Parts: sequence; structure tokens; C-alpha cells
Amino acid sequence: MTIHLRLQQLIDTLDISVLEFARQLGEHRGEKVYHILHGRLKPRFDTLEKILVAYPQVNGDWLLRGEGMMFKALNSPSAAITTEERLRNVEFLLFQLNERMALLQQTNDQLMAELLTLKSQSIAGFKTNQ
Repeated sequence: MTIHLRLQQLIDTLDISVLEFARQLGEHRGEKVYHILHGRLKPRFDTLEKILVAYPQVNGDWLLRGEGMMFKALNSPSAAITTEERLRNVEFLLFQLNERMALLQQTNDQLMAELLTLKSQSIAGFKTNQ
């Protein structure tokens, strides 16, 4: 994955606009970031440094070379995750849990319907054998 795709993935994961991302880097407009995202420019060292300063939870190895996870380990002192990011993570986890619960409920309903069908077939078979 190229660096411009990793930057797009980071922006998407942070759930912010490109303009907000650029402003966090000290840019007044998002043109430079847009050019990087579209592959017209490669990020310079100072831009990469600004990203890692603005978002200390980002793993530099991932950003530069695509190695490892996007974010540093949570127990790392420099992996300061904001409350807002934690809330987004919790919301996402709750969404996943709700999806799984719905799937489990649907499976349970199907099994109950099959069980009732088998039970009624069994009772009907028992009555015809008497």
C-alpha cells in the first residue's frame, strides 16, 4: 500500500475531513494534503513529522513503510488516544455487537421454527401410528 493510500486510510479511520486533517498539521487549506492523497505529491519529512506530532497514537513504521498496525499499542505512553477517539471505538464495537446479536437472534428464531416443525411432525407421526 502506498503512503497516499495509508494517509487516506488514516483520515478515514480518524473520521475527519481532509481539511480538518490539514488544519491539524498547521495548514490553512487542504491543497497539499489533497495533492498527496491523489498521488501528485509525496509527503515531505516535515509533513510526516507534523502528522506524528498531531496524532501521537499513529505508528510511524506503519505511516512510513506500511509495517505493523496503524496505531501504537495502547499501553505505550506516546499512544495518547483522545476521549473522542475512544468513544468512536466504543460506538463501533457496540455497532458490531448489535449486528452479532441480531444475527444470533435470527439464527435462534430459525432453530426454534425448525424445532416446532419437528415437534409437530413427531406428534403427527405418533398419532398416525396409534
